[in-house]
Amino acid sequence: MNENDLKFECIRCGRCCTDKNTLVNLTYSDIIRIKNGLDLSLDELNHILGFYIFEEELTEEDKKKMVLSPVETEKGKAFVGLIKKNDGMCYFYDEKQQKCLIYNLRPNFCRTFPFSFKVKSDTKDPEIKKIKINLTEKGKAYCPGIGKDASVINQEEWLKLGEKTIEDLNQNYHIMKEWSDLIEKEEISASAKNFLKFLLKIKERK
Repeated sequence: MNENDLKFECIRCGRCCTDKNTLVNLTYSDIIRIKNGLDLSLDELNHILGFYIFEEELTEEDKKKMVLSPVETEKGKAFVGLIKKNDGMCYFYDEKQQKCLIYNLRPNFCRTFPFSFKVKSDTKDPEIKKIKINLTEKGKAYCPGIGKDASVINQEEWLKLGEKTIEDLNQNYHIMKEWSDLIEKEEISASAKNFLKFLLKIKERK
């Protein structure tokens, strides 16, 4: 399907918020936005985040599916995401009202679903970079908002979001590398709480 013909309209079904196999990865800016928006203490922030340890070694194919790299913690490498309830539902999803309780603060993962974005060189001029938008495999698999009956998406708005998301991911990459370097140099011990303290110090430096 040509990206100019992409059709999507959120019908608030809640599938992406309640799927037990979906991990909502968080970037540095996601974490800080949620902390500030909800006025959370360090302990409260730690309470609503999940540091997901994979028991089995991830394959290269698994790693490709992950938007963000894992971070070093006291229990090993973990993927940072919003914590889930016992039934696998997102901590911030209100099932009765069928809505996100932190919609204005929601992570970029939620803002961009069911799309993904990539930067590609122009075929005629490699120096010119363009953002390409595609449906994610998970989106195609179970999002009922995608389909012939949905509206054609506003390309300009979505590509602006894509550009902002890519910038955020690039910034996050450098911040995660700084964390890994500190661990490698033994300047800080790897732990979930120390990682959050590190992120808050990054915020203070800006």
